[in-house]
Amino acid sequence: MISILKFQPNPIRLLLYTEWVMLASCASLAVMELLDLGYLPVQHILILALLGLMGLRLPSGSTSVKVLYTTIEVGLVFYGTVLGYLHILPTLYLIVVIRSCFIFELPGRWIVASLSFILFTLHQVQYVKSITPLVMPEGLHRFWMHQLSELLMFALGLLFVMQFVNTLIAERRMQQQLALAHEQLREYALQIEDYAAVQERNRIARDIHDSLGQALTALNIQLQTAAKLWQVNPEQAKSFLKQAQRLGETAIKEVRQSVSALRVDAPEEKPLAAEIASLVEDCRQATGISISTRINLGATLPSPVVKTLYRLVQEALTNICKHAQATEVQIQLDATPEQVSLTVEDNGRGFNCDSKTTGFGLQGMRERVAALQGNFQLKTEPGAGCRITVELPLREVAK
Repeated sequence: MISILKFQPNPIRLLLYTEWVMLASCASLAVMELLDLGYLPVQHILILALLGLMGLRLPSGSTSVKVLYTTIEVGLVFYGTVLGYLHILPTLYLIVVIRSCFIFELPGRWIVASLSFILFTLHQVQYVKSITPLVMPEGLHRFWMHQLSELLMFALGLLFVMQFVNTLIAERRMQQQLALAHEQLREYALQIEDYAAVQERNRIARDIHDSLGQALTALNIQLQTAAKLWQVNPEQAKSFLKQAQRLGETAIKEVRQSVSALRVDAPEEKPLAAEIASLVEDCRQATGISISTRINLGATLPSPVVKTLYRLVQEALTNICKHAQATEVQIQLDATPEQVSLTVEDNGRGFNCDSKTTGFGLQGMRERVAALQGNFQLKTEPGAGCRITVELPLREVAK
């Protein structure tokens, strides 16, 4: 029931003030009658007052309430013509049409405007019938021309009011839509900011896991080997301890670089082939695994692709050192103008994909590849080694 009887104030104050000015001009005629005839047309004033009060609140609920509201307005205007206040009729009908533009959609507005024109025409016809016998024959032509011009002026006034008010309403709706779009854009910006923060945290987590994890894995292997050889061959054990010390320094350096990346942009890196060669040499010295590489890059790759490929090789070697128990590893890297392909294959013990892909290392690799709209494939099974294939598009990254 409350939603049916829902009312709202006039949304455009300019038009509300215009209505008041038009009603005031009609009320001034009542003052003139008071001065000329010596009495105050109370019913005239009441009609204008009721129309003015109705303009303070416009219906926005059900269609039936809107129709009833407009019918009451038209009824008041019609009652005024019955009382003989024909001189205020055009102004009051224009007020009804203005309000209908806020109450109804475009078809309803034209219906109210057409109804107002028809009623005004009927009033004019009734007036002409009653006054024509009193018009002198020589003034009859001028009388008819005056009535037709008045009818034409009212029609033009209706068209102007409809066009003017519809333009104001359309502009107001556009402003509301613009404000809504601005608010949505602000909300989206906040969401993107939060998403970017999450992505940055994930990136940092991947970097720390990939770099520090690889260094600590190699360090652990060196320490275990040194512990086993300490009683048998102390000199060789010392060499492993020195290697472990070097790996520890590398781990500290990686941590410092990760922290530094939070404050400044990453420094210029060495060529990717040299970076991969360094990773391969560290892994070979730490584990004794035979690692062969074939790198064919050609042109310089975009920086995001270089960083991603480096981290992928680093994580793949870390996983091999920790879990694969492999003796041979093959790394192949090829680039074309369209894409770059990376393959890392080992002859280790393999694993069950369903039980191992939840690890953060493989998850981080997938996320890195997905961030560049690439393709990540993992082929492995127990006892059959592991093969990782990555394809990264270069044109998309360049855009």
